[in-house]
Amino acid sequence: MRVQEGVRKTITEFELKATDADTEAESIVFTVVQPPRHGSIERTGNGQHYRQTSTFTMDDIYQNRISYNHDGSNSLKDRFTFSVADGTNLFFMVEEAGKEIVTAAPQKFKIEILPVDDGTPRIVTNLGLQWLEYTDNKATNLISRKELLTVDPDTDDGQLVYEVTAEPKHGFLESKLKPGGSVSTFTQADINLGLIRYVLHPESVQETMDTFKFLVKDSKPNVVNDNVFHIQWSLISFEHQSYNVSEKAGTVAVTVKRTGNLNQYAIVLCRTEEGSAKSTSSTGSSPGQQDYVEYAGQVQFDEREDTKVCTVVVNDDKVFEGAESFHVELSMPVYALLGANTRAAVNINDTEDEPTLQFHKKTYHVNESLGFFHAPIERKGDASSTVSALCRTVARSARGSSLHALESGSDYKSRGPTSDNRVVFGPGVSMSTCDVRLIDDSEYELSEEFELVLSDPSDNARLGDVGVAKVVIDGPNDASTVTLGNATFTFSEDAGTIEIPVLRHGSDLSSLTSVWCATRPSDPPSASPGVDYIPSSKKVEFKPGKTEETCSLTIVDDIQNPTIEGSESFVIFLSSPQGAVLQEPYEANVVISDTFQDIPSMQFEKSSYTVKEKDSVLHVPILRTGDLSFKSSVRCFTRTMSAMVMDDFEERRNTDESRITFLKGEKVKNCTVHVNDDSVYEPEEEFQVHLGTPLGDHWSGAMVGVNDIITITITNDEDAPTIEFEQASYQVREPPGPDGVEALNIKVIRRGDLDRTSKIRCSTRDGSAQSGVDYNPKSRVLKFTPGMDHILFKVEILSNEDREWHESFSLVLGPDDPVEAVLGEITMTTVTILDQEAAGSLILPAPPIVVSLADYDHVQEVTKEGSKKTPSPGYPLVCVTPCDPHYPKYSVMKEHCEEAGINQTQVHFSWEVAAPTDSNGARSPFETVTDTTPYTSVNHMVLDSIYFSRRFHVRCVAQARDKSGHPGTPLRSNVVTVGTEGSICHTPITTGTARGFQAQSFIATLRYLDVKHKEHPNRIHISVQIPHQDGMLPLVSTMPLHNLHFLLSESIYRQQHVCSNLVTIKELQGLSDSGFLDDVSYDSISLGPGYDRPYQFNPNVREAKTIQFYKHLNLKSCIWTFDAFYDMTELIDVCGGSVTADFQVRDSAQSFLTVQVPLYVSYIYVTAPRGWASLEHHTEMEFSFFYDTVLWRTGIQTDSVLSARLQIIRIFIREDGRLVIEFKTHAKFRGQFVLEHHTLPGHKSRLTAPDHLGGVDFDVQLLWSAQTFDSPYQLWRATSSYSRKDYSGEYTVFLIPCTVQPTQPWIDPGDKPLSCTAHAPERFLVPIAFQQTNRPVPVVYSLNTEFQLCNNEKVFLLDPASAHISMAEMDYKGAFSMGQTLYGRVLWNPEQNLNAAYKLQLEKVYLCTGRDGYVPFFDPTGTLYNEGPQYGCIQPNKQLKHRFLLLDRKQPDVCDRFFHDVPFEADFASDVPELQSMASMPGVDGFTMKVDALYKVEAGHQWYLQVIYVISPESRSGPRLQRSLTTRLTRPKRDLVDRGGRLALDESLVYDNEGDQVKNGTNMKPLSLEVGPSPTFNAHVGSSVGGGLAALALLVLVLLASCFLFRRCRLTASKEKGFPKPCEEYPLNTKVEVCLDRCVEKNFSSKPCTVRNVNINRNQEPRAKVKQVNLEVKLHNNLSDGTEV
Repeated sequence: MRVQEGVRKTITEFELKATDADTEAESIVFTVVQPPRHGSIERTGNGQHYRQTSTFTMDDIYQNRISYNHDGSNSLKDRFTFSVADGTNLFFMVEEAGKEIVTAAPQKFKIEILPVDDGTPRIVTNLGLQWLEYTDNKATNLISRKELLTVDPDTDDGQLVYEVTAEPKHGFLESKLKPGGSVSTFTQADINLGLIRYVLHPESVQETMDTFKFLVKDSKPNVVNDNVFHIQWSLISFEHQSYNVSEKAGTVAVTVKRTGNLNQYAIVLCRTEEGSAKSTSSTGSSPGQQDYVEYAGQVQFDEREDTKVCTVVVNDDKVFEGAESFHVELSMPVYALLGANTRAAVNINDTEDEPTLQFHKKTYHVNESLGFFHAPIERKGDASSTVSALCRTVARSARGSSLHALESGSDYKSRGPTSDNRVVFGPGVSMSTCDVRLIDDSEYELSEEFELVLSDPSDNARLGDVGVAKVVIDGPNDASTVTLGNATFTFSEDAGTIEIPVLRHGSDLSSLTSVWCATRPSDPPSASPGVDYIPSSKKVEFKPGKTEETCSLTIVDDIQNPTIEGSESFVIFLSSPQGAVLQEPYEANVVISDTFQDIPSMQFEKSSYTVKEKDSVLHVPILRTGDLSFKSSVRCFTRTMSAMVMDDFEERRNTDESRITFLKGEKVKNCTVHVNDDSVYEPEEEFQVHLGTPLGDHWSGAMVGVNDIITITITNDEDAPTIEFEQASYQVREPPGPDGVEALNIKVIRRGDLDRTSKIRCSTRDGSAQSGVDYNPKSRVLKFTPGMDHILFKVEILSNEDREWHESFSLVLGPDDPVEAVLGEITMTTVTILDQEAAGSLILPAPPIVVSLADYDHVQEVTKEGSKKTPSPGYPLVCVTPCDPHYPKYSVMKEHCEEAGINQTQVHFSWEVAAPTDSNGARSPFETVTDTTPYTSVNHMVLDSIYFSRRFHVRCVAQARDKSGHPGTPLRSNVVTVGTEGSICHTPITTGTARGFQAQSFIATLRYLDVKHKEHPNRIHISVQIPHQDGMLPLVSTMPLHNLHFLLSESIYRQQHVCSNLVTIKELQGLSDSGFLDDVSYDSISLGPGYDRPYQFNPNVREAKTIQFYKHLNLKSCIWTFDAFYDMTELIDVCGGSVTADFQVRDSAQSFLTVQVPLYVSYIYVTAPRGWASLEHHTEMEFSFFYDTVLWRTGIQTDSVLSARLQIIRIFIREDGRLVIEFKTHAKFRGQFVLEHHTLPGHKSRLTAPDHLGGVDFDVQLLWSAQTFDSPYQLWRATSSYSRKDYSGEYTVFLIPCTVQPTQPWIDPGDKPLSCTAHAPERFLVPIAFQQTNRPVPVVYSLNTEFQLCNNEKVFLLDPASAHISMAEMDYKGAFSMGQTLYGRVLWNPEQNLNAAYKLQLEKVYLCTGRDGYVPFFDPTGTLYNEGPQYGCIQPNKQLKHRFLLLDRKQPDVCDRFFHDVPFEADFASDVPELQSMASMPGVDGFTMKVDALYKVEAGHQWYLQVIYVISPESRSGPRLQRSLTTRLTRPKRDLVDRGGRLALDESLVYDNEGDQVKNGTNMKPLSLEVGPSPTFNAHVGSSVGGGLAALALLVLVLLASCFLFRRCRLTASKEKGFPKPCEEYPLNTKVEVCLDRCVEKNFSSKPCTVRNVNINRNQEPRAKVKQVNLEVKLHNNLSDGTEV
C-alpha cells in the first residue's frame, strides 16, 4: 500500500484479506514475523488508543482496527512479513504468477512511502581540488563527487542545484558539453557524470591557489549559503637558470623545486639537450667529444617533498677544451604544472686540463762533485700541445759565474734570461729538466744555496704553484773528518783524569774546527754517572793544521766506600761538529776496571811507634782500604829485637789466635800489644809487629799493604831520674823595714828512678833585681841520695829603699850536666820581688775573640785560617777571653791568667759596632754600644742580636780587673762581619735591593677562660703571636710607646707600662700578678730539636732577664708568643682599659659586657750602631678585642748612594689608616736637601708609591735639618693621601740636593730660601711590605645576676666575694612568718667579679600576687612562652589580684607604704645606716621590708617580688645617696602605668638601649609565707646538717640556746637624723644571731654547730636596748634538709 511520509494509514481488506470456508473470521490469525523498519503495526479498540501488536485477526481488519504508522524518516520504502493460520492448519495458499501455491513461508507486505520535501540539503563532501594538470593544452581538473557531494533524501540529484556566488580569481568553471564557456549553475547529477571542471587562465600559471563561493538548493527550495570551494595545485621548476661544474666533478646535480600544494604526489620528466658540449650518444667518438652522459628520467615528488635533483654524469677527458655547455629541460608533469624555469644551462669548466709547468719539489740537495744538476720540471694537464718556459738561476749564498765565462770562486754556471735557456715540452711530454753545471773546488765550504726560477711561459700554458726551487749545495764540502782514536778504551778505576784521543783528517785543515765530546750511560746502564765517572760535555777545538786533540774525563774512584764492582762501562761520543764531519768511530765504550784497586788491603797506618813503658798497652791501628762490604782478616804478630819477650812486652804469636778480623763496613781495627812496666831506668828498646796471612770472603781474597811491618820503641823516660823546679815563677813581698830579710824556699824536685845518687848545681842570676842589693846571691851543688825526692834551695831577699818597681831575678839548674839524672821541663824559675808601692796594670795574655754564641764550643774551628764561617745575624755574639775555658789555646793561657791573677768573672766587657761598608767602600767608624734594653745589657760577655744586623762590623773590648776592682789595660778583639748566609729566621729580600722593610701579618687571639679553668680561672687570655725576623725585638703594651730610646734604656720610663712585655711581674710589685713576661718553662723534648740552640738558655752565659724574654721566642718556628691572663679589674684599673656595658634583657637570660683596651705594638730593629728604628701600631680593642698592626723586615736602611744615605726611622699607620714613613738623610756633599728651590723650577722632593697601589700620593715634609752645610742630618716625614689595607711595594724617594761653595759658611736663612744651587733629584729605593692585619674574633664575657632573699641581716651583709659560703646557701628558701623582716638583694656572681669597674644599683621593687593561681612572669616580647608580652609585676593586669610599687629610687613619693593600714616598712639598703656596709660591695645592692602586711590577704596566695636594677660604669652611677624621709614631695602619685592601665614606663627600664652605657635588668622571685601567723620561724644560714645528727643537735640546741637579741631602730621623718626612734613593739619581731661570726668553720660540713652566747653589743652605740628572750623552737617537717637555729 502507499502511505504519505509521517502519516498513519488503516490496513483494509483491499490491501490484506484471507478467507477460509470452515473458519470464522475472528479465528483467522495473522502473525507479524518481521516487523516494519520505518514504522509500526498498531491495533486500536476504539479509534483512540493505538498499541503496537504482532498478531491480529481477519476480523480486526474488517473492523478497521489495524493500521501502519510511518515514523517520518526520509525512507521511500518499507515492508513487513507475516504468516496466517486458522488454529489447525499451518499451511495456507497464495496466488503467485497465476498459480495457487500451498506454503507456510512468511509473506511480504510492501509499503511505498510518498515523500514530503521537508529536509535541507546536506553537503557531505567539500574537499576542494588538490592538483591541476595539462589536458588539451589547458591546466585543468575535474570536480567529481569525491571532491563535492551534497545529499538530500527528499530530493533527486538532478534537482540539487549548485549556484556560484563568487567566481574564481585565476580561472573558470566549464561544462564538458559546452567547452570554452564559463558555467555558473550546475547540478549534483552533472558532477556525478564528470561534466564540470576547473580551468586555469594561462596568465595565472604562477599562482598556486584559487577559490570560489557557492550555494546549494533543493526543489522546495531549501538553501545552504556561503560555501567555499578551494582549488590548490603545485608548480615544478629548476631552482637556477644555469649551473657551473668542473669537468672532474664526475656529476652535476640540477635542483628541481616544487612550490604550492605539497600534499599531492607529483611526477615530471627531466632530460638533457646538447649544446657545445656533446653527449655520449652523439656520433663523434674522438677525444673531447663525449662531455656528458645523456639523461632522460622521471623525477618523482612524494607528499611533503619540495626538492629533488636531476643528476647528470660529466666525463673527464684530458683534453683542454675551455668552457662548454648543454641544457636540461623539464616536461610532461603529472599531478602538477610547470613553473618559470623549465630549461637550465649547465656549463662545464676544465681548468685542470690547462697545461701548467712547475718544479716537482721546492728544495733540492746536491753534492758539489755531481758535475751537472738536472732539476725536474713537470707539466700537468693536457699534454697534447707544445709548451715552453724560461728557467734561470738566481744567486743566493752560492755564487754563480757570469753568463759567458767561468771565474774562480764560482759554485755553478749561471743560466740567464735568454731564449736558449727555455725548457720546451713537445706533445705527449710531461717531464723535462732544467740543467745547471756545478763547479767542484777543493775549498772547505759550508752549505750554500741558489735558486732556479721559472718565468715567461708560452701562451697556451701557465706556471704552477712551485715556480721557484731552492738548490742547496750540501756542506761542509771538502770538510775534514773527526773521529775518536778507538772504539773501546779501558782504564783502571784509580786512573783519575783520562785522555781520549780525538783525530782530524782531511784535505783542507786550514780552518778552525770544533766538536762536542760528551758522555752518556751505556745501554743497559753499567757505570753510574756521578758515582763512577763525572758526566761531562765539553768542546774540543782543533787549531788550524792540528790533527789530534784530547777529550779529558774524570773517573771517580769509590774512595769513600770502595766496592769491587768488576768492569763497568759508559759511552763517550762526539756530536755537533763545526767545520768538519763525524766519521766512525764517533762513539766509544770506556771500560772501568777495578779488580785490583778495590781488593781489601790491610796495612799499618805508620811505620814506627814509640810507647812509654808506663802506658803498659799500645793500640796499633790497622787500616783496611778497598771494598769494605766483605769480611777480611789478617794475623798481627810480634818479633823480638832489643826488647825481650816477657821482660818488656807480651808476645803475639804467628797463629790464628793473633788474627784481627774486619767485619763488613769496618775500616780500622786495633792490634793491641801489652808492654811490661818496671821501675828500673833502662835505655830505649825495640821490637817489631808484622802483618801476614790475609784472608777475605770475596773470590779475589784480601791482601797486605806496603806498611806490613812496624818498629815499636819502648821508652822509659819517666823512669829516668828527672830534676826540675816545682814552679816556673815565684812572687815575694819586699821585706819591711830597712834591714829586713825575707827567706824564700824554692823546692827542687826529683822524679823517676830514685835508686841512684844524683847531683845538680843550682845558682841565682841577676835580672832587674841586683845581687847584693835586692837579694843575696847563692850557688851550690844539690846532692840527691837514694830515696830522696826533693831539696829546698833557700834564697834571702833584702830590703831596698830605692826600689820603685817590681823587680825580678832568676834561678838556674846547671849549667853543667847533672850526674845520674836528666833535667826536666822547668830548669829556670823567676822570682819577682813585689814593691810595696808599685802596683802594675793587669792585662789579658792575648786579645779576645768574637764568635757567634752558636759556635761557642767550636771557637778553634771557626777562627782558624781559611774558615769561611761568619756569625749568624739572628744569634748573639760572645766575647771569648784567653781566661775562658773555650779559648783555643786555653791550656797555655790558663797559667798566664792564674799568674796574673785574672779571674774570668772579673773581666769587664764592652762592645763596638760599625754600620756596613757602603757601596763606594767607605767604612763607617766603630761606636761603642751604650743602649741597654729591659732584656739586654751592653757590658756582658754576650751581645744580643738586636744590636747588629747583616753586614755590620762588630768587635768586643775586654778589660781585666784585679781583686780590688781596679781596671787593667783594655784589649780589642778581632773585627767580625755579621754574615748574610746563616740567618735563622730569614725574611725574603725584595728584588733588586740589599735590604728592605718586609712585613708579615701576625696573629692575636683572645679567650675568656671560665671558672672551671685549672690555672687561670675567670681570666681573659690575651695571646699575641708575632713572626720573628733576625735582629727583631717586639714591644707589646697597652700604653702608647713614646720615645723609644728612653723607654728601652731608662726603667723610670717603663713604670707606666704595667700591661706590657717591658716589665716583669717582679717589677710590678703587686700592681698586677699577671703580665706578658711570665716565667715560661719549655720542655725541649716536646718542642723537638732545633728549639734549643747552643747556650740559648744557659744562665752561666746569658743574663737571666734575657733568657726570660727569649723563652717567648721559638727559633724553630720563628714565632714570638706572649700570653697574658688578666682579670677584669686589672684590665680596667691597671691596663688603661675602659668599660661599656651591653645589657640585653629582652629575650635573653644572659647579659653581656664590653671592655675596650688599647694595644700598642712596636717592632724594634737596629739601623745604625746607636739608636733604633721602630714600626708602630695602635689599635683600640673591644672585648671583642680587635687590633691591626704592621710588621717589617730586617735591615732598615737603603744601600747608600754616592751623595747620601737614607735611613728609615719609623713606619706606622695613623688613626685614620694612613701610612706615615719617617726617615733620616745624611748628605755626603756640601749643602742640604731641600723640598723645592727657585734655581730648579718645576721640581719638588717627593715620595712615590708603587704603581699597583693605584695613585696613593704622599705629602713630604722636612721636619728638621742640622744647622750646617757639612754632611748634615735631616729628618723627613711622608704621609699617604688616603688609607689602604695593604701598602706593600717598592717606594721611591726623590730628594733635591742643593750644593753650596766650599768656603760658604752656614747662615740661618730664616724665611728666605737657602742660598745654594739645586741639582736633579737624587733617587732612593725603599722596598716596604706590610699590611693592616685582620681583626681577631671577639670574646664574650658573660655576667650572671642573682636575686636572693635572706631572713637575717648577717647573711644579708656578707660580702659574696669573700664569704666562705656558697651562693646557693646564702639564698633563703624557707617561709617567712609574721613579724619577720625580709632582706632582698641583687648581685652578680662573685666568680665573675668586675670589682669596682661597675656598680649594680636597685631602681624599683614591686610586689604582686596573682588571681586564681595565675603566676606572673616576665616576657616582654612574648616570644618565650607565646602568651603575648608579659611584664610580671611591673604592669597592672586583670589577672593580678594585688600589685604594689614598694620602692622607687628616683620618685620615692609614689610608693605604696601600707596595705590595710599595716606598713610595709620597705627601704633600700643604702637608706638604712646599719646596712651601709653593703655600699662598699661592688655588684651588690639590696632592700628590706616587713612581711606582716601580707598576712592581711586570705591564705593560699603566692606572693612575687620583682626588682628592676641598672648596671653602669662606676663613674656614671654616682654615690648611692641616703634619702631622708623629711623631703617628701607633694606631687600626684605616679606609677609605671598611665590611667588606661598601659605601661607608661620609659622603655629603657625594660629594653636594651643600644649605645647607652647604662643598661637595665630585672629579676623575679616567689616569696613563701608561713601557713598561719605562727611565732616560730627558721633563721637560715645556708648550710645543711646531716639528717641523723639533726634531731640530736636540735635537742641540745633547745636546751642550750640563749642568745642576745637586738632590734634595729629606724630613722623617721619626725626626728633629726641620727636620733633613735622609740622602738615599735611587734609581738615577735626578733632576729636570731647564729654563731656565724668567727666561731663558724669555713662551712658547717655536717658537724653540729656549737652555740655560744654572742655579745651583739660590740658594734652598737651604747644607747641601743637589749632584751633577753627565751626562744621556743618548733621543728618543721624538713628534717631531711637539716635546720639551723
